[in-house]
Amino acid sequence: MTYHTIIVHLDDSVRSWDRLAMAIQLATAHQSRLVGLFAGFAPETTWLYLMKEAAQYLAEDRARREARREAVRQRFQRTMADGALEWEWRAVEGDPITGVLREAREASLIVAGQYDAADPYGFVATQFAEALVLESGRPVLLVPAMGEATQVGGRAVVAWDGGREAARALHDALPLLAGGTVQVFCASTASQSLRQDAAPASVAARMLERQGASASIHHSPAGADMVIGERILSCAADFGANLIVMGAYGHGRFRELALGGVTRTMMASMTVPVLMAH
Repeated sequence: MTYHTIIVHLDDSVRSWDRLAMAIQLATAHQSRLVGLFAGFAPETTWLYLMKEAAQYLAEDRARREARREAVRQRFQRTMADGALEWEWRAVEGDPITGVLREAREASLIVAGQYDAADPYGFVATQFAEALVLESGRPVLLVPAMGEATQVGGRAVVAWDGGREAARALHDALPLLAGGTVQVFCASTASQSLRQDAAPASVAARMLERQGASASIHHSPAGADMVIGERILSCAADFGANLIVMGAYGHGRFRELALGGVTRTMMASMTVPVLMAH
């Protein structure tokens, strides 16, 4: 199993280049085509026309955004020029969520970033990462805003509750987990603990072992969403994991998304890259 096309979200935030470095590493390992997809903040212009000299402000703002996009494009192309990968640069216009979702459906894997409130250039749109996870239909590898993530997959924690989302995430992550050391963290939130169709953790372990991974199982009692999220993070830290794999829970259309508690906790507090699938 492999990823035929990896799309990495780029903007003019500081962490954008960490995401690119990780995407290049993955594309090299899997001989994937790499697409650098630029999407930055674009202001809603309707209300701006109520401002005095709105046209001048809009023109100056557009010029600033285009200059930043061009700087990112040039750096991306310089970075890719010396490598042997097949690559492409793309940039979306207008609403960034709509544009990125349109492009993302082509991907085998999307590499994106955790929202970083400390970086003013890290804001793309409200619930941008959440929309990618819940609306793209593709696995999303979220890179944390803090720390250094130089390698993913050799040592991982797979969050497993036996449901559809967990199975989807595990299947999508198998190229990263093959041949590695994996701990299957088996737990359900209190609301899901009575599911009769839940597949046991042994199913996840067998899937991993067929990919050459060494799998162990860690059982945790059911608990509230936030508690389970914190336990997964603690398990990853204790295990020395460089990747967490989990199904993402939520519903709604973009801009009005409602995340499950475990998913929300992980997006806010991740310390290592997290691959999510919905």
